Amino acid sequence: MKELAVGVQRVIQEGGRFSYWVKDKKIACFYGKAILEDGKELDTRHCTLTGAVLKEEQSGEKGSSAKEQILEVNFQSEDGLRFTEKICLDEGGGMKVQCILAGVNDDEVRVKTMMPLITEAPDKDSPDFLKSLWTKMLLVPYDNTMWVRYETVPLRPGRTSYDVTAVFQEDSREGLVIGALDHNLWKNGIICSGSDARVLIASSGVADLGTHDFLAHGIVRGKEATSSRFVFLYGADYRDLLEQYGDYIGKERDILSWKKGVPFGWNSWSGLAFRLNERNYREAGRFLREELMPLGYRNEQVTYVNLDAGWNAIPEEKLISLVEELHSHGQKAGIYAAPFAWFGQEEEDEIPGAKGHSYREILLKDTKGNLLPRVDGAIPMDVTHPLWKQHMAWQAEQFLLWGFDYVKLDFLSHGAMEGVHYDKAVMTGRQAITEGYAYLTEHFSEEKAGRPFFISLSIAPLFPCGYGHARRFSCDAFGLAEDTEYVLNALTYAWWQSGRLYMYNDPDHISLYQSFCGDRSSLAGEARARYTAAVISGTAMMISDDYGMGAEDKEEARPAADTEVITREAAITEAKIRARELCSYPEINSIAAAGKSFRPVEASGTTACSFFTLNLKGKHYAALFHWQKEKESILFDFKRAGLPLESRIRELWTGKEGRVTGGKLTWEFDGCDGVLLEITGEEPPGKQ
Repeated sequence: MKELAVGVQRVIQEGGRFSYWVKDKKIACFYGKAILEDGKELDTRHCTLTGAVLKEEQSGEKGSSAKEQILEVNFQSEDGLRFTEKICLDEGGGMKVQCILAGVNDDEVRVKTMMPLITEAPDKDSPDFLKSLWTKMLLVPYDNTMWVRYETVPLRPGRTSYDVTAVFQEDSREGLVIGALDHNLWKNGIICSGSDARVLIASSGVADLGTHDFLAHGIVRGKEATSSRFVFLYGADYRDLLEQYGDYIGKERDILSWKKGVPFGWNSWSGLAFRLNERNYREAGRFLREELMPLGYRNEQVTYVNLDAGWNAIPEEKLISLVEELHSHGQKAGIYAAPFAWFGQEEEDEIPGAKGHSYREILLKDTKGNLLPRVDGAIPMDVTHPLWKQHMAWQAEQFLLWGFDYVKLDFLSHGAMEGVHYDKAVMTGRQAITEGYAYLTEHFSEEKAGRPFFISLSIAPLFPCGYGHARRFSCDAFGLAEDTEYVLNALTYAWWQSGRLYMYNDPDHISLYQSFCGDRSSLAGEARARYTAAVISGTAMMISDDYGMGAEDKEEARPAADTEVITREAAITEAKIRARELCSYPEINSIAAAGKSFRPVEASGTTACSFFTLNLKGKHYAALFHWQKEKESILFDFKRAGLPLESRIRELWTGKEGRVTGGKLTWEFDGCDGVLLEITGEEPPGKQ
């Protein structure tokens, strides 16, 4: 028996099983397992123990001299394969677990799945929250497409959280977090066992409907196969643990830094979609510049005017002149691309930038040479193919030559789909997207552009990170109550990603009046809630309404549908009024410009928290939300939120002032609305 100990943590190895203790609590018993390509399973409980080694190594953290204590336990299968379970303890309070498989005499191994950490069912010595039927598991989506959402739900066999999960009790917040630290080879998941929902399997090699895969995860081969490392964290507050997990990622991989501050501006999609043309794009820029920026809607005296899908209807020479016009007024210009997804219909169409070659050559295929099925309307492209790289180099060069300063990259999950890649060294979809991302960030880098160039990722897997300045944490969200609730669902469970995995969470375009697909305009309270949700997300501020047609558009439309034109003119007028009303609070905009994500007070099942807090520059802030139609009085518990129990409050939208006594605040909502409070008072007695 070997024992590994660091601080209050220790791991005891007994044969093929391990137990993890924090102080005198046994947090988990676990073992390791791997499944070969041929289906053969190797299990540390059933392999022959051949030895164990205790050693000390450098932690691997950037710029750190810290050491990790490591236990390597070696096993051998009946046919001689070597299985190593590697366990590290560090002073940060985490246990990292990884498994390694090696062939006989350096023969190649071919591995389908590696599971370095499979917990056993809790016993009498386990923490109470792990035995409770009320314990919840956080389901983290693989990406943010198809209106997927975060959920905290009871344990159930087969439930999968991608790359990271938290298991906790809602009232006490006591819990654990298990999360993958490596994202450049395997797709990872934490799965409830089919034999006992309380058994958690940290698995490398997950490919299913949640990852949009039609093929099995790629086989990892080599003289040695190594799983992702998973970190196991235990503590009194699952929110601290998720932030700690993000810090672990940040210690090993830099986020893509941005020194020009939170981008404020306008995006075309919600307001215009495919009605986009040069005239309404120009009018949006003028409206921002002449009417909203003087009211305080800006950051560092700049706004971005961003084209979304449909920009290719504008001729190249017009694009260039529009960008030059924006630059002449001190504004920035943004554009859109879907670099990993092909929406075309004719496979033999020539690839732009690769003369004489057709799209079929770079579309991802299965093992029989058939194109993969469409997902979200698009076939994935093979991002390892030299012709794809040639095409993307051409497109990036075009964007930079045209003068753009910002790109929204969409439908990025396609780049990670499993398939047969041109580069045979690429075994998995995660390897492929990592290569594709690296290629894009190189070609949109400040060094290539000769100027700061912002990269925003959309419909993107949460991991790998480090390849965009911002990542949209939800799918499309517009301006009604349900859209705000959906954005807040993401913030409830993804607040910790801002500033750790990405510089900024992107809460999507902010529709303040009416989206192109809406059957009604938003109410004033709905718009205020939507703007507030964006302000507290950590964040990118891109409003998106229709701010003008231009005289030529009116003349073109009037003969066919005069009433429609009049209706649209009225809508534009109302959209501008709404924008002037909500974008004109410099104090609120300064909170958004700080780029800090507010923290949720509670988990909220499959919906969203209605109470978020932030301490910014020594000041307490709280955001309160209500998304129901009815009037309702809601009680907010300042003690639970860690806010001063005796305090003065000032509501930043209305200027309304009041006092909180005994840590209880009741707020009257008249339908959907958002409230933003500045709070001053004595600090609470200890962290809550």
